[in-house]
Amino acid sequence: MQKIRRFYRTIFAGALGVFCFTSPAFAQNASTNSSAEQARQTTEQTVPAFQQQSLPLGVNTNQLATSTPGNLDLGIQAILKRKEAEQPYRFFADVADFYTNNVASVSTGKQSDAFVFMDLGFTYNPKLNKEWSLETTIRQGFFEYNHFTTLDFQDFNLGGGLTYQSQKIWNIAFFSRYNFERFTKGNLSQDFFRNNTLTVGAQKTFVFDSNKYLYVGYSSVFGWAVPYDSERDEHGIYGGVHYNFTPKVYCEIYDRADCFAYNIGRTDFNNTVVATVGYVFNDHARITASFTYVTDRSNQSVYDYGALTTGGGVALQLKF
Repeated sequence: MQKIRRFYRTIFAGALGVFCFTSPAFAQNASTNSSAEQARQTTEQTVPAFQQQSLPLGVNTNQLATSTPGNLDLGIQAILKRKEAEQPYRFFADVADFYTNNVASVSTGKQSDAFVFMDLGFTYNPKLNKEWSLETTIRQGFFEYNHFTTLDFQDFNLGGGLTYQSQKIWNIAFFSRYNFERFTKGNLSQDFFRNNTLTVGAQKTFVFDSNKYLYVGYSSVFGWAVPYDSERDEHGIYGGVHYNFTPKVYCEIYDRADCFAYNIGRTDFNNTVVATVGYVFNDHARITASFTYVTDRSNQSVYDYGALTTGGGVALQLKF
């Protein structure tokens, strides 16, 4: 019963968060910076694993989920021609269960835990013409831990961007996107992390046939965050392979190498590997299972860490 009550309290808090994200209040305490870093790292390890087929071009893993497939700064089928009628509106809701061997993303004293990831939101993703497409998304995410419940947090995102599919420059996709993100711990009047980001980049996709394709790309993410110590810019290259075993069963392997440049003189080199297997029931539901491994090496060794996250869940959507 306690778990059920916590679930409904979280859903209610998330709904209110949509209307309260611009609140000027900010929770200040000695652990704010570490809490922000831990929460950000959790989203980066979790969202790509579950939403590997759901992120638009130019988007970070922790920002949102939309109808355009791809992971991190990807957008595979934004590039592939779709024969069906355009359905630019999408409501979505996702639930997944994960296990991590490094719940706090630390270099020593690792502890494991299981947690539930839930999100819900809405996306508008129209194709403006043959080369330009628009995407806007609002999303509320929830992270609920099994043992370390003090780490529970909510993740609100609101953003949008443009993609230009150049037909003259080797069919390369160029993208840009703005996103606002806000972390809270139940009290919607007090957030412990706020971040405004501008993402720019380019991606090339090589389509072999209807069952497989390969993609490579580059993106830079410029951030303006509170607290200041968590503010950073991100510059990375990525690549991946997608394969459809059948019309309903697919897999994808993805790797991204990043440089995180913090304003406080800290520089991290981060690598994320994601392997996902999914089963598509129909246009409205699918299940996924995933494995993610992240390594981070910093010029300040206290921030070094490695973390394995694995799990799976159900994704629901309504497109029109």
